[in-house]
Amino acid sequence: MRISTQQVFLSNIDNLNRGTSELFKTQQQLSTGKRVLQPSDDPLASAQIQKFKKEIARTEQFTGNIEVAQRRLSLEENTIEQINNQSIRLKELTIQGKNGVLSDGDRSAIASEVGEILKSLEGLMNTKDVQGEYLFSGNKGFTQPYTFNASNGRYEFNGDDGQRYLQVGPETKVAATDSGFEIFEKVAIVPGYVEADLTQTVSVVSNIDIDNGDAEAFGAYMGTNGPLTMTVDGAGLLTVTDKNGQPVTADDPAVALTAYDLATNPNAPTITIAGVELDVSAANAGTATLDAFDQHNILNTALDLKEALETSDFSTEEGKDLFNSKMDNILDNLSGIEEENIAARASIGGRINTLDQQALVNEDFKLFTKEALSSFEDLDYNEAISLFALQETALEASYASFATVQDLSLFNYI
Repeated sequence: MRISTQQVFLSNIDNLNRGTSELFKTQQQLSTGKRVLQPSDDPLASAQIQKFKKEIARTEQFTGNIEVAQRRLSLEENTIEQINNQSIRLKELTIQGKNGVLSDGDRSAIASEVGEILKSLEGLMNTKDVQGEYLFSGNKGFTQPYTFNASNGRYEFNGDDGQRYLQVGPETKVAATDSGFEIFEKVAIVPGYVEADLTQTVSVVSNIDIDNGDAEAFGAYMGTNGPLTMTVDGAGLLTVTDKNGQPVTADDPAVALTAYDLATNPNAPTITIAGVELDVSAANAGTATLDAFDQHNILNTALDLKEALETSDFSTEEGKDLFNSKMDNILDNLSGIEEENIAARASIGGRINTLDQQALVNEDFKLFTKEALSSFEDLDYNEAISLFALQETALEASYASFATVQDLSLFNYI
């Protein structure tokens, strides 16, 4: 086979370029500590490396969510703890206010402290997190949950009952928020200490007798069907419809209350809906709207306590008995508020524990994934250094041999 001088030169140049390229690649591996520098180096390993990196990034996102949830739940837990302390103080003041030897000045002083507690409670129940969202508004993060309605003299909840969940693990979600509706508005109804929100142009409904019915059942019924629209026409015919405009069926009499004749029915003027008696007047035509019961959240309970201390009549035995009855109802309601508070804190504590455990699980998973990633991606320095020395020696030999070959020429001997 005949080999030309040009072939010799080109072949040696190719060998030198190849050796230099391999040496440069090994040098890059040594400087980066990575075995796979580009997908073409090892397509199979490259695919696994991308998969492991995605898993690590997802786990880091879970860790970030855990930190957000822990921060918010810890703030919520501390806020509810302070509200509970204020609730306990209200109970102490209620018991103190029932003392029969107190003077008007003493009760006024207690009422003044209740007023300060009320201000504190309003601030606590409208607490914002570090992002400027209200803690207890549910999904309406930028809507103030509790505001005072001057028209009816009550505090009203403006949020919703939603919770926001954060993904903290591949299959784990944790509620990072709580609604004030669940924590503060679902206080067990105290018979004798509930009011219906009754808006009417005339006195259609004169009395709602909660003592003769199941207040909790009626509250649940109104929550599903309320508000009820009650209309009495000039002929004394009563029509009651629910929020969807459908006729309401009474328990007693057991008829659909559509054009029910109050004037001639022997059961009039009392009808029973969901176990609760309502006195309806046939003499006063008009329309009334019956909404759900006010279940006396702690703000309205504090208002009632302050009002009872400031306005009750102690000049008669009847006035004193009425005051004592109000105070007993307030104490019962505060006990219900305390139970809801304990349940809320237990729920938050359970979720914080879940977050702590999930954080450990995520750290372990991240560690194992990084170990697997390292087995595909990271460089074996001993092997790489040995290979680098070998490639360096080979390249030097290539240069030396090429220098010898290029000096070969027949003209040197002529």
